[in-house]
Amino acid sequence: MKKIVTLFTMLLVVFAIGVSANAAYAQEKYPDNSTKKFSDVNSFYSSLDRSHYTEYENAKMNIREKVLFKDINNVFSKADRLVGETRVGGDGYNPKRQVYVFLTVSEDGKDSKNLVVDAETQKTIAKGEPLKKP
Repeated sequence: MKKIVTLFTMLLVVFAIGVSANAAYAQEKYPDNSTKKFSDVNSFYSSLDRSHYTEYENAKMNIREKVLFKDINNVFSKADRLVGETRVGGDGYNPKRQVYVFLTVSEDGKDSKNLVVDAETQKTIAKGEPLKKP
């Protein structure tokens, strides 16, 4: 019985070390870049491929912000009363990583689109579009 308890304890320790190593690696995958300079949000929006994201014409609300990853949901909360709750999360992103956040709400308030892009890699982190109606 003592051997089983010892074996189980060792497996538990090995598992815990593996999980913490993966968490550290994930954090390093997209590290803090809060002190780096990137283009302002309007310049970045102007350079976006229009097939990737466009704001609604005559939109009820347009949001364009460059924020830290930890503040993405604060930006989305500005539109909660119009579009309901939208939340974004992601593994491997340091909370102090800079991102661009875009959100647009249609004129009638029935549809919304959003886009979150890593400021350094310019890769899409999250994208939300209205559901296609049959």
